[in-house]
Amino acid sequence: MKKKLICILLAATLTAGAGTSEMVSAARTSFATEQADNLQAAAEEPTENLTELTDITLITTKHSSKAIRLRWKDFSDELVSEYYVMRRGVKNSVGSGAWETIASKQSDGVADDAFYHFKDVLASSEPQQYEYKICVLSADGTIDTREAAYEDATNEAAVLGSNIKVCIDAGHYGTLNNNFELTGKDGKFPYSEAVFNLEIAKALQEELRQAYGIDSYLTRESETISLTDSGKTYVNENLDKKNIAVRGTVAKAQGCDLFISLHTNSTSSQTKVWSQPKKINKVAVFVNQTAHASDTDMKIANTIGQKLTDYNMEAGIQTLGFTARSKNNAASFTTVTNDSAKAKGTVFYRRSSSGGDYYGVLRGASTSGVPGMIVEHAFHVTQIVRKQAAASSELANSWAACDAYGIAAGYGFIVLKKIQ
Repeated sequence: MKKKLICILLAATLTAGAGTSEMVSAARTSFATEQADNLQAAAEEPTENLTELTDITLITTKHSSKAIRLRWKDFSDELVSEYYVMRRGVKNSVGSGAWETIASKQSDGVADDAFYHFKDVLASSEPQQYEYKICVLSADGTIDTREAAYEDATNEAAVLGSNIKVCIDAGHYGTLNNNFELTGKDGKFPYSEAVFNLEIAKALQEELRQAYGIDSYLTRESETISLTDSGKTYVNENLDKKNIAVRGTVAKAQGCDLFISLHTNSTSSQTKVWSQPKKINKVAVFVNQTAHASDTDMKIANTIGQKLTDYNMEAGIQTLGFTARSKNNAASFTTVTNDSAKAKGTVFYRRSSSGGDYYGVLRGASTSGVPGMIVEHAFHVTQIVRKQAAASSELANSWAACDAYGIAAGYGFIVLKKIQ
């Protein structure tokens, strides 16, 4: 009986020992798995955060003629110890050469939807353009995105900046100059010059910013226009038929270097107004006194005119060419020239009876000493223009690209092989 009891106790002890061993083994396996998971998570964390450390949205604007303003949101603050402002030169509006650190900002470690600001002070007020980006030192000090290993990623977030600002005036307001009530061939492709001008203006603002780092101000961002000058506010019709000079005057108040009013053209014809032949299509650029006396601004006007002409001919909109004009030698305007199917497009300087600028918007800009121009991209009274305008946003975007190219070339941000 005693021997049997000992055997039972021994068996129980062995069984208990086996269970303990299995429990210890299981615990060790669980611990090892947890450690491996932790190590993997630790290894993956920098990779997950890398996008936030390298893709920092930077905004550049003109601060003054001798400074460019930079700002960026603090979304990455919890991951960042130090922000570095990086700059390099450009060639034909493309970043070129080595990056340099021109400033640093310490992170406060808290993302609270605020902006960091930096003013890049320039050596002169000559038109200047640079490429900028923001690099960082991670909060734990292990990642410095200025290093070569991160350059491709940080370069993706780089942007251009300049000390140039353009006042973009989308001509007219509301839905003026439209064929909405017409039927048949004339009404086949609904069109409003005022609406299409705004479409070009918004596309131009974006093109200037993205392709050239040029800042801009829109006189209107919707069908309504409202501008204040000398303490008085003007709205809609009071900025189209009268007090129209205010549209040009605000360019100075907004710190702009150039005023450009965007339009499509019509004719003096009183019959079949919306049935004009395609062959009258041409580009006309009107400059004010200030622009007419400037090599830079005449270069802008000529380049815009030639680029638009090249595009319009390729798009099948026009067949007439473009004649460039030199400083103080723009063409005189007549309605016969405007309506002609034989006269090429060109740069015009049109005087009023008193000898000043004929067009109110250009007169307003001149009064403030700002070079200004009106761009008539083509004739909306030809069906081919209305058809392409109605088809998609391609026409507006392409015209905006031509305008932006001309502006950038005039300021030396694009080197032209040949000025035509």
